[in-house]
Amino acid sequence: MPLSWGDLPVGRLFRLAGVDSAIDANVMELLLNPLPETGPAVVTYTATEGNSVSGVVESILRDLEILAIGLFPAWLPGGEKLSGPGGGGVAAARILAMRLASGTRHFGPFLADLAARSVQHRGPLVPGRRGPKGRSFPPESRAAGLARVIASTFGRESAALVVYVPEKPTSHGEKLLVAGCEWLAHRSGMGIWLVGPELRRVETLHLEVPAAVRRLAGTMTAPPLTATVGMPPIAGRPHPGSPVEQALEAALAECDWAHGRTWNQTYRSKDPLFIMIRTDLIWVREKCVVELDGPEHATSAHMERDRIRDRHLERDGFTVLRFTNRQVMSDLPGVLHHINEFLRARRLGTSERAG
Repeated sequence: MPLSWGDLPVGRLFRLAGVDSAIDANVMELLLNPLPETGPAVVTYTATEGNSVSGVVESILRDLEILAIGLFPAWLPGGEKLSGPGGGGVAAARILAMRLASGTRHFGPFLADLAARSVQHRGPLVPGRRGPKGRSFPPESRAAGLARVIASTFGRESAALVVYVPEKPTSHGEKLLVAGCEWLAHRSGMGIWLVGPELRRVETLHLEVPAAVRRLAGTMTAPPLTATVGMPPIAGRPHPGSPVEQALEAALAECDWAHGRTWNQTYRSKDPLFIMIRTDLIWVREKCVVELDGPEHATSAHMERDRIRDRHLERDGFTVLRFTNRQVMSDLPGVLHHINEFLRARRLGTSERAG
């Protein structure tokens, strides 16, 4: 019987049947964005063949550390108030981390070191970019510590790593990958869920995929599996890996009229047959949604997906304002003016109806 996200076990390695790497990567994208309401926090990783079991483990841990640094300060209460790498920012980060660890399952020394490195890095997550070096902790401590950081970032009790296996590995590469992933599952407590070709000695579980997701995925072109690690947005915050969202939020934070906004929130359409929607930026009271479109939105399949999403939002009374990434980065004042004018008109109309 197919299982839902909330039913999939953590602390174990298995293969997800029915979602086969690049062929059905669209299904996984739709299932994870927005992150399901039940189950663990889920991040993704694209596997590459390693030369040893320890090499497989180190590659994954290194990229998860970069992910955790990019997620800062979401996992450290009070971290957003730190001044930065200069002055007392690093020392303050260590103190906050040790204070958090004292009342939780976090390992204090590892968390404090990760917080200090995060303050030194301070900026949008850049794939492939290596952050500042920290103390040397054993792989067991890093694995368990990173799993807890990822879970707490998304307000979940546990975490899972979906590992894309783009193509059938060699017999030797398969053995190393499976052994490395089994070690990580047992040592970190994360679910390690393989997506791709069937592998020997790996249990297979079937994931329940709603019909609406299958239909929508069929209209999309398969995304290239090039990014090493990926994550869903954090509700209430601009995406740590998006310089565009970070830039727009920094500008909006200086605008008195921008109150009431919230980033990366889920919205359930009144149409029960449609999937849950994640909006980039929303003003609920004014029924305004702002979507920021990267180059992938220019494809015909993605444009059709956007059209369907916008239609469902508009049926529920929302207006969708779309801006390209280039517009935000090259004409930020113009984007702000457009949003301000729309919100002002909506608020004026609401005030007149109330009077």
